[in-house]
Amino acid sequence: MKTKDFMEGLHILHTYYNNPDGYHLGAEHDTIYIYATDTEITEEDVEHLCYLGFIQEDVDLEAGEEFAPANYDPDEGWVAYV
Repeated sequence: MKTKDFMEGLHILHTYYNNPDGYHLGAEHDTIYIYATDTEITEEDVEHLCYLGFIQEDVDLEAGEEFAPANYDPDEGWVAYV
């Protein structure tokens, strides 16, 4: 994921937290985790996040299925592979 795409995605997600300046990130090796938002993300923003390369890693998918906006779960966080 390119830096500009990561920053753009964080900017989108930032607006969905009750305390946008709180601690909403985690990291492990080449993966950055953005915790579940406090409010549901609009369909348009979910589509944009997917376009940028963000996914929800813990959403149940069918075998071989890739994450898509239709799989969005407001209770799950997001993942960016860098």
